[in-house]
Order: sequence, then C-alpha cells, then structure tokens
Amino acid sequence: MHEQLDLQTAAPKIERSSLFRTIAQSETSKRVAKYFESSGFSRWTAIYGDGGIPPIWTVIRDGHRMAINTVIEWVKNDTTRTALDAGCGTGTLALALADQGYEVDGFDQSAPMVSYARYSCFGRTKGIQPHFQVGDIAALAGDERSYDLVCCLDVLFHYPYDEVKVMLENLAKLSAYKLIGSFAVKTSMNSLWMMIGKKFFHQKNRMTSLHLLSYDEVEQVLYRAGFQMKRTRRVKKFFYDSFIFEAVRA
Repeated sequence: MHEQLDLQTAAPKIERSSLFRTIAQSETSKRVAKYFESSGFSRWTAIYGDGGIPPIWTVIRDGHRMAINTVIEWVKNDTTRTALDAGCGTGTLALALADQGYEVDGFDQSAPMVSYARYSCFGRTKGIQPHFQVGDIAALAGDERSYDLVCCLDVLFHYPYDEVKVMLENLAKLSAYKLIGSFAVKTSMNSLWMMIGKKFFHQKNRMTSLHLLSYDEVEQVLYRAGFQMKRTRRVKKFFYDSFIFEAVRA
C-alpha cells in the first residue's frame, strides 16, 4: 500500500521539540540525511518492506529482522513501559515495541522515512500508536532519564567513532534503565568485506560509508556514561554482521 503515497511531498517539516537542540550538522550527518532522502529512501523502504527485492537485499532484510527479534526477546518480560527508537527509519522496531505495549517515540533525520513510518501506522488496531518526528541523534538534548528504554538499531554503522561517542552519550542520558543498540564490529573479515565493497560495489549515489567499531570502544563509552554491558549477541548472515548489545544503568 505504501507505493500509493507520494512520500516526498508528504514529508513532515522538522518539528520544534524539547527533545532536540539546534546544532550544526556534521558532514557525515549531512551525507546520511541526503542519502536517505534520495536514492537510499526507495532502497531501504523496499528492504524493510515485504515485497519482492533482489536476492542480495534479502540478506539485509533477514539480518535486520533477526536483530529486531533479538530486541523484542530481550525486553518482552521487562516492566519498562516507555521507549525511544533513535533512527527509527520505516518504524519497524517502534511498531514491534508498540505491539509489546510500549509507549514509543521514534525519530529519524530523514523526513521521508518519518512519513513512511507514520503511514505504516494507519489502520493499526494492536498496541499503542507510536509518535514519530524528525530529529538527529547528535542533537538529542531532552530531559535526562526520559525513557525506560532507548534503542538505536543499525544506525551507528554509518558514523565514525568520534561521532558515535557523542551519540551514545546523548542516548545514555535519556535512558532511565536500559539502552539497546547495534554496531558493525571490527574484525579482520569485516575489514576484508569493506575493502571488497569499496573496490567492486562502489555506487556514487550511496553517499554513506560503513564504519567498524571495537567492543572495547563501545563498552568504555557506555561505562563512562553510567551503564554496564548486560549481554550481547552477534547477528550474522553472510555480509550482514550486527553486534547487538544491551546495557543497563549501573
């Protein structure tokens, strides 16, 4: 049904929100936003949807769904009731959390993605209706411990460590109890995949790059923010390789 909506013209304006402060976007954020507002929009809405896609894209679709299933498995027995989905994309994780009874706020810096997420809620009869808005993780400045649960899935892949550090610090401030996220883990095989991708599959309109992080780098940022790792899981399918972590406030 999503194909019938002109998402480019329906894209919401950036809202004034107490959750964000006004800052200058980094060059990486500008590139990521531009990509997901142009060629990346059709690519990723197809991947996260249910329609037919090229076989190589199904690797990402299946991997992402495995990651979402992991998050739901980890939170389904929690007593937490409020959640923030940072970098919500098409809203798949936010909707899954809402189905579990969470009151969910989601945001993404791509306005067309936010429109798509809102449109995905039409006709829902299960769970609480999520609220979606436009925003940038680097600009998060809401009240501390505003949410029981803060999630950031398959977003940090696009950013170098210096920017990831700021993002994780911002996300940690908003979480009263639990922070769940994912990153591309630094391994020799993943480094090789990156070299192959840059050499043989470069696309001028992609505009984003994959950045690898080590477990120690992420753990140290979370530790300094007052969180400790509770559990991790590596979700791997062919070239999709996501290291998911659950950290709790110490």
